[in-house]
Amino acid sequence: MRQILPPICLALPLVLAACVSPEALNPIADPRSQPFIATSDMPVPPNVERAASSDQCAGEPLRAIDANLPDYPARGWSRGLQGWSIVQFDVAQAGETENVTVARGVPGGSFDREARRAVEAWRFAPLSEGAHLVGCVVLFEFTQGEVRIR
Repeated sequence: MRQILPPICLALPLVLAACVSPEALNPIADPRSQPFIATSDMPVPPNVERAASSDQCAGEPLRAIDANLPDYPARGWSRGLQGWSIVQFDVAQAGETENVTVARGVPGGSFDREARRAVEAWRFAPLSEGAHLVGCVVLFEFTQGEVRIR
C-alpha cells in the first residue's frame, strides 16, 4: 500500500529555502567579486578609422553629463576573456545618443552588449540649435578585468 505524505512534508523544503538568502545558496553568483584571471590574450585592437570612420562627428564640442563605462561582462570575467568593442552613435541636439550600433567587436557577444548598453545611456550637454552629430565612434577595451576607453 502506498503511503501519502502529508502536505506539510512537501512544503517544508520550500519554507526552508525561503529562509536562506540567494547569496548563501550560490556564494559566487557574481564572478566579478573574485580576482580576474586571464585565460586569453588581449586581441589586437583594430584600426578604428577603418572599422568605423568618425569623419562626420565634427563641428560641435561634446561635453559629457553622464558617460559611465560599461560593466565588465560577468560571463567574460568568469572565463578570463578579454576583448574590445567599437561603438558608433549619433548625438541629438538635446544631448541624447541615438542609433547606437556596434561596428565591430572581439570576441563580441556580452562585450558588445555591455558596450552598446553603456553608450545608449550616455548624455551630453545640449548642442547648438539645429546641430546633430552623426557617426561618432568610441573604442572600449576589456582587459585584465578593467574597461578602458580609447
